[in-house]
Amino acid sequence: MKSESISAEKKRFCKSLTIITDTREQQNSHILKALDEMGIRHEVKKLHFGDYSFRLDSGEDFTLSCIVERKANINEVWGNITTDRQRFEKEIQGLFTLTGSAVLLIENCKSREYLRNYTVPAWQMQAQGRKVSGIGGYIDATFRAWESANRYRLQVHCLDGTDNTATEILNIFYYYWRNFEEMKKPLKTAV
Repeated sequence: MKSESISAEKKRFCKSLTIITDTREQQNSHILKALDEMGIRHEVKKLHFGDYSFRLDSGEDFTLSCIVERKANINEVWGNITTDRQRFEKEIQGLFTLTGSAVLLIENCKSREYLRNYTVPAWQMQAQGRKVSGIGGYIDATFRAWESANRYRLQVHCLDGTDNTATEILNIFYYYWRNFEEMKKPLKTAV
């Protein structure tokens, strides 16, 4: 019975939902296609921070309170942390400042343990002239610092492949909205 009501509640949420994709977001056709297949409306609009947010038909706009940053793979994260660190950390800091946390999705990264142990294959090291192979440990250490409550409260979501990215984004938004609705309810007082 409870799962049926949650399912009905989520259906109502999805009917009212429009997912906002930042204008700078690239190579996300797999996400937009999945949203289309689920019947979820989406639009492209400039977001000051992050790649995805949402609003509802009721007029509630969460583009400054619930934001997701997406990375296509571990190598993209490595580039962001090493060669583009100042800009990337400023982005994470902006997400934290606006929302009180920062949500990061990493596609093609099976798990946090997989990330921690990730090494660049030898052929890729040679082909790209890389000097560091054990990049996963360095990325994980950076994330651990950023996850701290006295830093950015980073939340890292690892996704095996790209097939479930749209569903993960939808779930993040749904549970954020659900918690928001609970907070708005008046307290019940005992008589």
